[in-house]
Amino acid sequence: MGLFSNLFGSNGKELDDAFKQMKNFAGDIIDDGQLNNSPKQQATVSTPSYNTAPAAQSYVEDGPSGDSWGPVMPSEENQFNSGLSYQDYFSKVFTEGFPSYQIDKEDVRNGSAMLFTFRQGGAKKLVVEVISQKSSPNKVRNDCRSQGIPYLRYYYDYDGWWNTRSYVIRRTSKALGFG
Repeated sequence: MGLFSNLFGSNGKELDDAFKQMKNFAGDIIDDGQLNNSPKQQATVSTPSYNTAPAAQSYVEDGPSGDSWGPVMPSEENQFNSGLSYQDYFSKVFTEGFPSYQIDKEDVRNGSAMLFTFRQGGAKKLVVEVISQKSSPNKVRNDCRSQGIPYLRYYYDYDGWWNTRSYVIRRTSKALGFG
């Protein structure tokens, strides 16, 4: 049981879930701020604003991610209108968007997550984890931090997060040191 469930009984479960999601999201933003392996660097990120539950979230129309968040599916190719599974969608975007990298794909956690490892010249340049919002794994993130390898996380089932092609390429490019 979480803190809010302990305080408010079963009514606190939604608050516990929202807190868990915010904690994961905050960790992702921190990771984005450490993309060049510089612990002093901090990213300026426009983030969605949250009400009390994920379904009630609003979104930022301007900024680096506004084109991939919101209550209405964008017309741009995205994970949900591509006709592909999330595994195939991310594989396609990464392979087409980053042809100069060898990209290893690994199905992890009994099929509930994917790891993509970007290599160039035999060196590991980036690890991307694509996971469910319901999971809260930190092992891969912590391993990458300890090895000085950039890390990204995308959620494949977060309501209102569309993972548009341009967003995935832009964010991944930034993690690889472009832009």
